[in-house]
Amino acid sequence: MSRRLRLRIVIAACLLCCARAGSAQDVSLDGAVRAAGLWCFPLVTDSLTYVYLPNQAALSLDESGRPQFSFIRYVIDEPAGDKGAESVTDASGGAILTFLVSYDTPPELRSRAEQEIREITGLPDARLRGPVLFKSGEYSLVSSIILGGNDENRVLATGRAPVLEGNRIALSFELSPEDSKLLLESFQMATPDVSLVFDMVFSGRSPAYNAELVVDWTKVNITNEGTLSGSVYFVGADIELMFERMREDNAITLRSSGSDESMEALLETVYSRLLKLMFEPVKPAELPEGEKQDFMALLSGAAAAAGETAKKASPFGLRVGYTHKNIRSEGETVLTFNHEATQDRYASIAFNIGDLYDEYGNDPDYFRTVNLLDPAFELREVRVGVDGALLPEFERYVNSAAITLRKEHSDGKVTLRELVVDRRTFSSELPDLRMTYGWSGDDNRTRWLEYEYRSHWSFRDGGTFDSDWTSSDKAMINLYVPYERRVIQLVVDEDALLRSNVRAVSVDVSYPFFGERRRQQETLILGQNKPIPEIELTLPRDQFSYDYQITWHIRDAEPLIKSGTASTAVLFIDELPTN
Repeated sequence: MSRRLRLRIVIAACLLCCARAGSAQDVSLDGAVRAAGLWCFPLVTDSLTYVYLPNQAALSLDESGRPQFSFIRYVIDEPAGDKGAESVTDASGGAILTFLVSYDTPPELRSRAEQEIREITGLPDARLRGPVLFKSGEYSLVSSIILGGNDENRVLATGRAPVLEGNRIALSFELSPEDSKLLLESFQMATPDVSLVFDMVFSGRSPAYNAELVVDWTKVNITNEGTLSGSVYFVGADIELMFERMREDNAITLRSSGSDESMEALLETVYSRLLKLMFEPVKPAELPEGEKQDFMALLSGAAAAAGETAKKASPFGLRVGYTHKNIRSEGETVLTFNHEATQDRYASIAFNIGDLYDEYGNDPDYFRTVNLLDPAFELREVRVGVDGALLPEFERYVNSAAITLRKEHSDGKVTLRELVVDRRTFSSELPDLRMTYGWSGDDNRTRWLEYEYRSHWSFRDGGTFDSDWTSSDKAMINLYVPYERRVIQLVVDEDALLRSNVRAVSVDVSYPFFGERRRQQETLILGQNKPIPEIELTLPRDQFSYDYQITWHIRDAEPLIKSGTASTAVLFIDELPTN
């Protein structure tokens, strides 16, 4: 075994260990320190150990320290045909842009931040261990050229971002001749029209507060004058202003006996709870066609805003849309904050391609124009992009994922290619995930780019899933898990239940998962001031319904049981059945 291979295996093993340990990381949200431009948080279990929020993204570098980037403009010669008497005519073609991006923090910046933490806190033994371990992350491409076209074919380039610092995402785009020329000119400007916005999610511990929040649903509706409905979409800044307006109108009333210094942290905790109670996140790709263009305009401004690091974190995602939940329209809900709770926070990272052209504009390894004169000697290369959140899934649910590519050539021959991704795939620092096919009578160059693919998933509990065949002409296939996690929030008024002699509430949830049925149960014992549990479901994509059974254990009486089917992210467990 070579020294380089042994080093890659050690690195992969460390990454897997970090993925397992991610859920155990518990940071204190109210103990944040800003050092050397980085927001650093102490661990709950060790106040001398800090972790930091990465805030820089750049082009990934290969083993030689060179950027992983290419911009190839190509020309396709075609017979002149009946094009009149002109001696110079247009040829077809276009361009392919490919680049890899990662977010990282230089060692010298980490060292400077650790020294400043010691100076700010007065703790000479304080140390900076490493980056915050993100729960999940997503990115959005901001580019009017790459995502150009008319309103009918405009698309959003989004995807899962890597959850571990230093991992890469690969992006590839095919451009028309006009857009390729525009992009080449843009590369020669100070700020090229290629930016990414990362929206990363991490969790931390918020302290207990002597506070409660009363939500008056009647006043909430009056304040917002009917704008809260499932068909209206918002971004985080809109919702924060909406919550402020609700406070001013006493639609929500916060009662607290804490100090003014803790009010900002308390409000973040309050808004985080309200966000889960009132709104449902919506991914940009799921927006109705009429909403996508407006959302892209918001992202353009967000790309610049993400570079601002003055705010350590936010309960609201920068690139996440929200739609209001259709829940109670009258009465009051009381939320208490007298116990520690784990809260989600968003951190944003911005990337721009920068002045790459100044240094590499004349380097054919990066910028090249080619003439596809002889198609018989060409290979079509299709790369496979791995979802940034896929690595931890191999430790929890997935055995392997196989991508099958099928190309039906013009002469009737069929090329099949298959690529398998499993835990061993990540033992390589730069896994070569790509499939190729050649020329076989494919005189139509546009149709030659077209192929079909499908995925086969093998799960650790024995289940399998086969996707349908999908047609594509893109240079990349994005591999993502065919399921998603949903969190069911349990809403309860403990005081009301205690007055009804209820001692505990059990919630049993069951749901389908690729040929099997899974269950999860949570029990809340009343009067102990413990955090209200949440139920996390792993559902197949586009599957939202689940079955539930709520059991109320009553002092000196038989338990009350309520069963049903739901698809919402909220279960009210303080409403006793009348029968």
